Amino acid sequence: MKAVLEQQGVPNPEMGLSVSFLDCSTGVSKFVERLPYIADAGQIQDAFLARTSKDEQEVFLIHSVPFRASGGVSLGSDYFTVLVYRRTDDGFVQDKKLTEYFGSGADIISIRDDDEKTLYSYPFKTQEDIKRQLSSDNYHSWFTGMPIERVVNSKASIYSMQSTSGDTGMYLVKGDRVKQERYSAGWVYILYVTAKKKEIRGWVLCERINGC
Repeated sequence: MKAVLEQQGVPNPEMGLSVSFLDCSTGVSKFVERLPYIADAGQIQDAFLARTSKDEQEVFLIHSVPFRASGGVSLGSDYFTVLVYRRTDDGFVQDKKLTEYFGSGADIISIRDDDEKTLYSYPFKTQEDIKRQLSSDNYHSWFTGMPIERVVNSKASIYSMQSTSGDTGMYLVKGDRVKQERYSAGWVYILYVTAKKKEIRGWVLCERINGC
């Protein structure tokens, strides 16, 4: 089997790329889904097989779209989406859990007085980035469903969404202990319990947490 990227049907600038899988033994191509359309159809940066567990390899696609601003946020790179597909008896389907794990995003920058500062960098732009993550302790703990306790390594703002525009005004400090409940695209959804047993949940940049 191999992935086939195509513009199905009559060419249309408002239609995104679609994904089909071709059975090389029969010549039969099966449509799977259309890729995200975000102001532009974009392009495929890479397509490859990678081992996601001891017994399984899955297909990864890295899709990118030229995009420079969103919701008042300045972007410093293309907008990337990683999509993962697993094989079934009927062909290939999107692995929604892994697709959410690698997620989507673009570098977010702040420009003040001609000084450019990167606030967030999307971590999975290349095949090497993804394979490095697949061999990490973070991925192994997440994949096996182990409880994940983390320690904050520096002041960390808490966000209501996976974007620096969602700053809640709350933050964690170095040494705070949190529970990692979810991970996506370099962001960690944490649970923090205060000394008064109040539960606080939100998104934190992965780089602010040890072992992430």
